[in-house]
Amino acid sequence: MQLSRGDWIYLGLSALAVVISILQAPRFPVNDSAFFEYFGREMLHGQRLYADLLDVKPPSIFVVNELWQRLFDDNYALHNYAEAALNAAAIVFFALLLRRWKIEAWALGTFLFAASFSLPFPQFNYTQHYAIFFIVLALYLSACGRNLWAGAALALATTFWIPAAFTAVPVLLQPIARRERIVFAGGFVGMLALYLVALLVFFGPQLFGDFARIWSVRLENHPFNPRDVRQILTYSALVRTIGVLVLLLLVVVRRPVGAPSRFALTWSACALAGLLIPPNFYDHFFLPLTAPLSMAIASFGLTLEAALRRPIVAGAALLLLAFTVQRAAASAGIADTKTANALVVGGWIRSNAGDDAVVYTDEYLPELELAAHARLPGRASLLPFTQERFAWTRRPVAIVFGPDDIPPIVKQEKRIVTPNIHQRYVPVCTGLTGQLIVYSLPSSVKSFRCTATALIFGTRI
Repeated sequence: MQLSRGDWIYLGLSALAVVISILQAPRFPVNDSAFFEYFGREMLHGQRLYADLLDVKPPSIFVVNELWQRLFDDNYALHNYAEAALNAAAIVFFALLLRRWKIEAWALGTFLFAASFSLPFPQFNYTQHYAIFFIVLALYLSACGRNLWAGAALALATTFWIPAAFTAVPVLLQPIARRERIVFAGGFVGMLALYLVALLVFFGPQLFGDFARIWSVRLENHPFNPRDVRQILTYSALVRTIGVLVLLLLVVVRRPVGAPSRFALTWSACALAGLLIPPNFYDHFFLPLTAPLSMAIASFGLTLEAALRRPIVAGAALLLLAFTVQRAAASAGIADTKTANALVVGGWIRSNAGDDAVVYTDEYLPELELAAHARLPGRASLLPFTQERFAWTRRPVAIVFGPDDIPPIVKQEKRIVTPNIHQRYVPVCTGLTGQLIVYSLPSSVKSFRCTATALIFGTRI
């Protein structure tokens, strides 16, 4: 296909979406991205995955973050550039995939994917980002007839995001020779076997027992919570983006449904099935839907005539897009606030207590623990239900409350006594740490210099 002026415009807009994603990304990781970076840093310094560091995800995301920590250390701008380059590569392979399928509106589809994948979710370094790269690579290799390598790539995607395995369905449902299906399955199974052997070599056989134990605890103690669904559907810009893509698909869908459209619709259904697997439901689970929905829209072709045939649906898509842009800007602002909290308070704790100080955060604040170069009172874990509050094995030098659910006694700046070790803690630099409230041991209060906190919170200290 020779590139038209419209194709170049869509490709330029796709590149612009990647650039904007870099500019809007937090300058310091927050939420799960910070959690993965924290695990990577701790692994680099000798902590053991699934023994000292507890989580239900396969090791791949943590190994990659250990690599980022080894390569870039605390220069998180370089972390962002590396992770954005991976996203850009996924977009390139997606464009090649659509061209391989001979989809006329391939450039439009590439732009839809680039924009929906890069802009509504203002962070990098989630498991789905890595999985999508390998999923798109696998589908492109399969379209080129290289099914052995396609199966291997999809297996790697599965080691980041287990539901990625569902993507095998649209590949296997294609009218390809039986031998090619066997080759694809062989590549998938063979790569998983090599992956398991590598885990045995690097982590030892106890890793599998630890992993199974953590999963059993997770399933037993973390039931599905409908409140999470309501909150995500109400506030997530990414979910609204998926809504826009679905409405655009309803605008263009028509009969007959060609082979590219059938493939894309089957892929979309598989991505949706992966989203709905319990027990969790988070907005980043929607990221894998961006690629197949974009391909489906491109396979039918998005034209003005199609929009005029279904003006109500097209108008609803535009209206939802406006709300999506508004919500995406708000989400980026929230991420910036969390970054400020982490860099200021976490950096301040590190400057006063030093590296590897034991710090407890009452809420999920991995970005603060990462910024403080802190150690946790117990095993680092995303499984808070496995321990009672304050059930520590090491005494923290600092306890951090906030920003959302602060106990009344802490809001009143009264001293607290931890239940299990009966240790008294008192507030430090009250009113000068923004949305967070820091407590410390009475003997350590004087070591925290209240003049050292930055001016970012608008208070001269």
